[in-house]
Amino acid sequence: MDLETFLINCPICRASVAAIEKGSASVAEWSEEGDPYGTKVSIGLCPSCGNLLVGKADQIGFEGVNDNKNRWSRFSRIYPNPRKTFQSHRIPPQVLESLSDADLSLEANANIAACVMFGRALEAVCKDTLSTAKISLAKGVDMLKEKGIIDDRLYDWSQQLRAFRNLAAHADEDVSSISHRDAEDLQSFVYAIIEYIYDLTDRYEEFKARTSKKN
Repeated sequence: MDLETFLINCPICRASVAAIEKGSASVAEWSEEGDPYGTKVSIGLCPSCGNLLVGKADQIGFEGVNDNKNRWSRFSRIYPNPRKTFQSHRIPPQVLESLSDADLSLEANANIAACVMFGRALEAVCKDTLSTAKISLAKGVDMLKEKGIIDDRLYDWSQQLRAFRNLAAHADEDVSSISHRDAEDLQSFVYAIIEYIYDLTDRYEEFKARTSKKN
């Protein structure tokens, strides 16, 4: 009997694996606009290390509606160590796309590529926050600090990201010093600064509006 599998990244093996499916559930509905959408969650085991993996996929093809069969997107891991999600709707698509590419690079142990994409994400944050189409990462971070948008600790951390991004972006530099741990630390920083600038600002504004109505 053939085993059912689904492709997902294993954080222990740091590789995409065909997880052995132990159970799944899916739901399909119609949106208010009349478009179909569906979600599937699967539970499985890594065939290499035996680690428990839980993934979620979105339905991108609906048999008899817009496709000749049901099709699903690539599974994103929701357990263990799910990808970071943000609440704010103000985050530009360029930032989210760069983060997605950086996360995929990190999962594949492509530390150099991950550093470049994290730098690209932060550069897009600077352009959006400072409302300018052209600005370097170095100048953008300096201006974020000057305007009080980030504090000293985030500024110091950003200097390390800029240094690693510059190191990774130039072929004549020695990039062997960029470890997977370094790239993970930079990932944590970029997540923190985006959450600080967007999510926490939105929550603070909502809190002020709510307390103002009470008063």
